[in-house]
Amino acid sequence: MTNKAFVVAPVALLLGVLGMKFGWAPNDGLAWDVALPLWTAAHVAYVVGYLALGAVLVTVWVWARDAARSGGERAGVHGTGVVAAVGLVAMIGQMVIDLLVGFEAGSRAEMSGISDRYHALPGFDAFFYGLVPALSLAGLSVLVLWLAVRGRVDWWPALLFLAGTVAIGTRGTALMVAGGIAVGVALYTVGRPRQGVLSVPATRVGAR
Repeated sequence: MTNKAFVVAPVALLLGVLGMKFGWAPNDGLAWDVALPLWTAAHVAYVVGYLALGAVLVTVWVWARDAARSGGERAGVHGTGVVAAVGLVAMIGQMVIDLLVGFEAGSRAEMSGISDRYHALPGFDAFFYGLVPALSLAGLSVLVLWLAVRGRVDWWPALLFLAGTVAIGTRGTALMVAGGIAVGVALYTVGRPRQGVLSVPATRVGAR
């Protein structure tokens, strides 16, 4: 049976993308009492999705650690996991900040000024809106590919996950939706235990 986080993460993230790309972005004239709930719902979906992706990361991290055959390999796995975790923290922080901006604003027009206050903070853009958030999917892609190298998952979902993350990174609407679907299919497959391969629960983190 597939770990629920492997399903919840891509579904929730895709809902967030659909809400923002097809609901919020093209409808500047929405009344605020409609626009704010739409903005909020999309970002709550993002937060839920990224929290679930955190559970996916922990599980994949443990699988990759257990597949390592030397101390050097384990160090590489842990380094990649830490990088992905930092990126995930930055991404969740970005979504929370966007929620705060929406709650503080009284109209869509006010959001830019409120957002500028946050962006003026030292290091704010670099961490929450620079390349750091992208490290979450990049690091997870490396770990999934590592599992494929060690025969813990099939190659096709590992490569599909990588392709999906690249498509998401383009920020184009069609490619983001296609990439989200690809990531969803890949994670669903990766999360299903393979015959002869023992799944390792996330609670085993730090067991060694």
